[in-house]
Amino acid sequence: MPTLLKNIFDQSVEFLRQQDVFYGHGVEQAEDEMLLLLMHVLNLDFETLNQMVDQHVNDSDIQKVHKILKQRVAQKMPMAYLVGFSVFAGLKFNIDKRALIPRSPFVELIDMGFRPWVDLANTDRVLDLCTGSGCIGLAIAHYFPTVRVDLADLSVDALALAAENMGVLKLEQRARCIHSDLFSELYGPYDLIVSNPPYVADDEYNVLPAEFSHEPKMALVSQHQGMEIPIKILYQAADYLTEDGHLFLEVGYNDAVLSRVLPLVEFEWIEFSVGGQGICVFNRADLLKYRMKFKEFLDHHVA
Repeated sequence: MPTLLKNIFDQSVEFLRQQDVFYGHGVEQAEDEMLLLLMHVLNLDFETLNQMVDQHVNDSDIQKVHKILKQRVAQKMPMAYLVGFSVFAGLKFNIDKRALIPRSPFVELIDMGFRPWVDLANTDRVLDLCTGSGCIGLAIAHYFPTVRVDLADLSVDALALAAENMGVLKLEQRARCIHSDLFSELYGPYDLIVSNPPYVADDEYNVLPAEFSHEPKMALVSQHQGMEIPIKILYQAADYLTEDGHLFLEVGYNDAVLSRVLPLVEFEWIEFSVGGQGICVFNRADLLKYRMKFKEFLDHHVA
């Protein structure tokens, strides 16, 4: 008897729920993973897939689904790596082991246009620092056609992936990739800097779910409780911002750590309505105000 798409979906979701797998790499639950998997196997976008729940799936495609599900469970490989793409801010990004799988509450900020802090309609230059796959910066460029975006990363491999995504989204005229160790090869000023840098401590990394081991470690781990790279960014960013520019820095679940190691710095942590945490925002004046505090940490902890 032919198998309906909705039956394949339901059966596969139930299978995943019974397995020891971790969700969190651009997905929140088994249903999300199955959407990615079926979009990949059937070569459909989400809207089309959603309209085909009562269609039959041929045996060859069912076998492909089962094969990838077995890989997912046996290798603890995130689904996005197995299918070769992820969805971020409503856009499809190519993804593989050269970069972290897109996932960030920056999605909500992009949807808000970074208001009330920034007016992207009157914004020219944007920097996505530690860009990885390019997802944050390219999503900004896609939705706000007046901006020009620099995508900067230390990883040549990640930048190659970001360049692929730039081409897919046809943003070559307004975005460019720059190989840079933080700000070393960059020239401001930028109206907006966004960054989701490494912020995981070594001891934390060692106890993460197995799925994280497939991602590039250099994109996850930072020294000194995970805070060395984020605080370097805080220390240097003012030199690359316009007078009215803003920095948005993500440290995820380590927001409390950053506040603790900089007790005299007043942080503005953004509250998200759809989940997520750990993005702080600074204007240039406040970055300069607290610059010596950032320097004191770096002088004390970093050779």
